[in-house]
Amino acid sequence: MDPDARIRWGARLLTVGAATSFFAWLFVLNPLALLVAILFGVAAYAFFLVDRGRNFAEIRGYGSDAEDRVQEGSETAVGPGVSAGGIHLSYVARSRWRRR
Repeated sequence: MDPDARIRWGARLLTVGAATSFFAWLFVLNPLALLVAILFGVAAYAFFLVDRGRNFAEIRGYGSDAEDRVQEGSETAVGPGVSAGGIHLSYVARSRWRRR
């Protein structure tokens, strides 16, 4: 099995274990069950961080220089003949993070 898949499945199983032990704590109110739920949750989060570190892809959002969601010279979002209650709805969408 692929090491990345092992890490993902480990995180999933630890998350299910944390949820199960938390619900067990709700029914029996044993502090040990709550402690186990917290430990499983921390371990699952650690596995998630390891997986994220191994497969980190550059997150492209609004501030990305490489690609803008609204390109230069974009088309109008609503046609010029459309109005609602006398308010003209024609506008051009622009990104507020684009260089001016």
